[in-house]
Amino acid sequence: MSVIRRMTADDLREVDALYVAAWKEGYKGLLPREFLDGLTSKIVDRSPKSYFFDEGSFVILDGERIAAHVHARPAAEENMNGWGEIHTMYALPQFWGTGAAGELFDYAVDWLREREFDRIYLYVLEGNERAARFYKKHGFTPTADTLDCEVGGATVTDIRYIKEL
Repeated sequence: MSVIRRMTADDLREVDALYVAAWKEGYKGLLPREFLDGLTSKIVDRSPKSYFFDEGSFVILDGERIAAHVHARPAAEENMNGWGEIHTMYALPQFWGTGAAGELFDYAVDWLREREFDRIYLYVLEGNERAARFYKKHGFTPTADTLDCEVGGATVTDIRYIKEL
């Protein structure tokens, strides 16, 4: 049985390495190769990181190792007031398809539901078919709402996915 628990400051470096590995593998062909090749830290050297230690930040363990991290919170966007948000969700590539990320993701959705959020949203990088399949499997549907961001010198588009509970 997997153990899910709140993330602590002691987990930061391990979760940081998890993010780097997930970005390098998951965003191949979607973000500039030079950016991904040079990625050595996603969290530790960046601010703000306080949300990694708030009450909606969870990890799932495979033995002693962190297999995935999720961060759930009330919506950060003003136009989504009253919604819950899955702000981040990443797993080590070797755990993709094992069910660990799904278990953690469902835990985060339930955590938001317990806080009386009956509508949840998240973003998926356009072209990230693996993530799109994962979220659709968990009942989320894409919308026409998009968010353009600059990552590694390239402009990319995130697509909002929603779920009503």
